[in-house]
Amino acid sequence: MPALENPRHERYAQLIVEGLANGDSKPYSQSRAYIAAGYTAKDLGKRGGSAQAASSRLLFRVIHRVREIQQIAARNAAETAEKMARELNEIQYEARADKAHGAAVAAVLGKAKVLNIGAEQQHRVPDFQQANSMEDIGRKLLQSVGFDSPDDASIRAAIEANDSFIARLERIRDSAQGLTIDLKMQK
Repeated sequence: MPALENPRHERYAQLIVEGLANGDSKPYSQSRAYIAAGYTAKDLGKRGGSAQAASSRLLFRVIHRVREIQQIAARNAAETAEKMARELNEIQYEARADKAHGAAVAAVLGKAKVLNIGAEQQHRVPDFQQANSMEDIGRKLLQSVGFDSPDDASIRAAIEANDSFIARLERIRDSAQGLTIDLKMQK
């Protein structure tokens, strides 16, 4: 919905949203917003005065615009990892320029946390001593590369890959030992 055609209606809607967003004790009550938007009222400040009644009628006409402005404000205020990273980059730059190294380090660490970069992503070494079966080994192999909850088919595939890997290592060992034996015999 675009801005309201009547500029005073639009201003009134904006002032209502501003009053709601500030969280103050009604900095722009309906009556005050009505007057700030350029309307005049009799019996200002009296309960049931014309500003209060007229404001209620006007609010009924512009409530959809008020809700739209609130949604726009909510989208603009939404925090994203990219927005926080930009802010932390700025803080880091300013901290370095001021030789405030502690603040610069804090900004870098804060950015890493926001972007989910850190210790959690470091390579995890599984404890194979706790494995009681080939399925346990397959599961731990997959978990070591970040597959936290592998299914049975994936575990079987990991066991096959491990068996192929072990067979290849044994061929390398046998080949090297064969060379060693051949070299000893030649001397």
